[in-house]
Amino acid sequence: MSSRRALPVFLVSMAAIAYEVMLTRYFAIASWSEYGYWVISIAMVGLAFSGVLLSLFQGVASRHCHLLFPVLPLLLMVAAVVGYHFTSTNPFNPLELQNPVLWKTQLWNIGGYYLALFPFFFLSGLFLGLTFVVYQSEISFLYGADLVGAGCGAVLVLGLMFLVHPFYLVCLVPGVLAVAAFACAPSQSPAGRWAIRVSALVLFAACEVWIWSNNQARFFEYKSIYPVLHVADNRILNEIRSPRGYYLVLDNFTERRDLPVSNNAGLLGLEGPPAAPGLYKDGNRLTSLAGSGDCDLSYVDGALSTFPFKIRLHPKTLLVGASGGFRLLEAQHLGSTPITILESDGVLHRLSFKGHGDTPAAGVEFLHESPQSYLARTTDRFDVIDIADEYIYEGPANKYSFTQEAVARYLDGLTPTGILSLPVSIREFTVYAVKLVETVRAGLAAAGIEDPAAHIIVYRSEWSARILVSPSPFTPEDVAALRQFCSDLSFDTSYFPGIDPATVEVWNDLPPISFEDETTFSSSGAASDALRDDVLALLGPEGESYLRGNFFNLRPSTDDRPFLQYIFRPTRLGDLIAKMELIPHEEIGFLTSMAVLAQAAAFGLLVLVLPIARLRALRGSGLRLLKGSIYFACLGLGFLFVEIALIDKCAYLLDDAVSAFAVVLSGMLIFSGLGSMAAGRFQGNPRRGLTVAVAVIVCSLAAYVCFMDTLILALIDQPFALKCAAILVLIAPVSFALGMPFPLGMSSLSGPMFAFLPISWAINGAFSVISSPLANVLAVLYGYTLVFSIAMLVYPLAWAALPTGKKGQEHESPAS
Repeated sequence: MSSRRALPVFLVSMAAIAYEVMLTRYFAIASWSEYGYWVISIAMVGLAFSGVLLSLFQGVASRHCHLLFPVLPLLLMVAAVVGYHFTSTNPFNPLELQNPVLWKTQLWNIGGYYLALFPFFFLSGLFLGLTFVVYQSEISFLYGADLVGAGCGAVLVLGLMFLVHPFYLVCLVPGVLAVAAFACAPSQSPAGRWAIRVSALVLFAACEVWIWSNNQARFFEYKSIYPVLHVADNRILNEIRSPRGYYLVLDNFTERRDLPVSNNAGLLGLEGPPAAPGLYKDGNRLTSLAGSGDCDLSYVDGALSTFPFKIRLHPKTLLVGASGGFRLLEAQHLGSTPITILESDGVLHRLSFKGHGDTPAAGVEFLHESPQSYLARTTDRFDVIDIADEYIYEGPANKYSFTQEAVARYLDGLTPTGILSLPVSIREFTVYAVKLVETVRAGLAAAGIEDPAAHIIVYRSEWSARILVSPSPFTPEDVAALRQFCSDLSFDTSYFPGIDPATVEVWNDLPPISFEDETTFSSSGAASDALRDDVLALLGPEGESYLRGNFFNLRPSTDDRPFLQYIFRPTRLGDLIAKMELIPHEEIGFLTSMAVLAQAAAFGLLVLVLPIARLRALRGSGLRLLKGSIYFACLGLGFLFVEIALIDKCAYLLDDAVSAFAVVLSGMLIFSGLGSMAAGRFQGNPRRGLTVAVAVIVCSLAAYVCFMDTLILALIDQPFALKCAAILVLIAPVSFALGMPFPLGMSSLSGPMFAFLPISWAINGAFSVISSPLANVLAVLYGYTLVFSIAMLVYPLAWAALPTGKKGQEHESPAS
């Protein structure tokens, strides 16, 4: 009978994870990906609250389980479609959260998301939790089916992203749930069986008709694509669907090559950047696409990124990011030869290459590869390594191209007098540029360079800055050429070796922004250069004091903490909230994690008091209840800590966050499901099985901490399929072991501890809510090594807290 009970569990879990993944894609496209954290939070709150309800009404639910099991999938079908409808019609606008007048309205809209989506995840948790309570003796097999179903659901919905518009992925969920309803139809009652099956078919048809005929999902008005789609005579030239993103190529009179150029280009007789179709990914503009025809490239001589090509003539060039094919044309215009172009985004690589014919010109190499992978395998040395302005925004994994270790790899790929050119936006904050300078300084110091400041140049336009780095000190001739170049084009020299600020003219006023003073901008009235002042303080003799006392966290970005654009200190949260209107979009993800963490912590504490409310029903000793609470809280924290850290580390290896998410999530869930099924062998001796599992987990995590970065560098230049296979091998042992503690703990809740079973489900869900944002916050602040290390500690703690009932006090469940 276990296989019959496992099939509905498999299907409901599949539907739940598919719905969750689909919603994260919805938020990434319609809104911003940072708000996908809410989906994880709402899902775990729903699962945890289902455990709360089961703990309060365990007897009633168990007695009516034969009615609830077939009805719940029907209710889930309705909840999925209704929840998606109200999510897609919610008028939430994150920009108004930073408005001191309008922010309260947006809090109600956030509450609307919770109200819309909570029922689906609550009902999913109720179905799964009730199954575990009623069929406790089969918990290992059933929990394994739950995990394997979730893994298969993730793979299925990610595969459908190649075929189905992301706003219509929800159509998968009612179909899976209809099959679950069929599987749950009562076999003893023909009339009841047919009633459930007919109801499932009718609801499935109604849900699909509603999704396809009344879908309100859209790009919200604050997305960069929204106004462009509404420009007169706008044309959609291409649409590409994939798990990596939803791509649109648009053509209208507003679209042109987007490149920082001189404000004086017209006075110098330079043409502006040419018109070109725009490429958008998930509603955000990536770049422009160069056509196959000729265009006037005179604008290149007025571009901010041109300077390295003025002092290193006819350089052998490595371009990181193709800028839709324009970077090749521009580098050729500047005399580069030969040229190697790296584009890590497969869609952008294909579209950029398309504009240059079937084969590249002589001396041009166009590769679908990350700079980390390429530099790990090549022995070539370049005169110029230039990173495109938009490269960091093309995908989450590209943040690894702006770390201390990445700088060291770039330096190793340069000739002795070569130049690395790093872009950074200063449109929102200058401090991102300052943090990148500190990252460069740390990379130079790690390479054994005694005076890093002599190897750095910083210059800027009004909204963008370039940081130049060389293995050799910049010469006085280089500095003189820089000053002349910037003077001719009205760019600003924010830093060069030997700079005297009193002799440097400021063309583009850049006043400092203060979060500590009453006034927002601190300026004396004369034109100022906040970036220059900050870089001088950073590279000066008191640089360490400047870093320690700065309002922002400007410590270098590293492979272990690769977050260039997260700079706020949690200790200054009050000052941030006081000037919420100044916080740039780049920081929203971190602040969202903080907000979700606060909410999750409050909910977790609420769930932890449940054993107190249920003391009479539990009849267990206070020590066993405390141990049970600690045990399942540790499991909720530990699993997601490992999962989140592995996903991001593997994103570095695959150079694609979505592929890493798909491989790691599905692999971990399926291997964990197999581990859960294997845990049944230890049902008579849970302590022994838990000892084996914890030993494997701790050893695996210790190996990750010690050797994972080295292993990534060894594999990074291998073919994509081989890297995916290596990841599965890497995660298999720890995932298999991670699947064992939960069913072992649940099966040990016998005798007076049986009533604790639904509470354990609630506690595990509540601390899973905490785990996701907490892992992200800790990774941003301290790095993934700490995340792995905490997971390495909580599992031995769980081993010590394993709850057990008294021997001879077994409990017979209502469905036994």
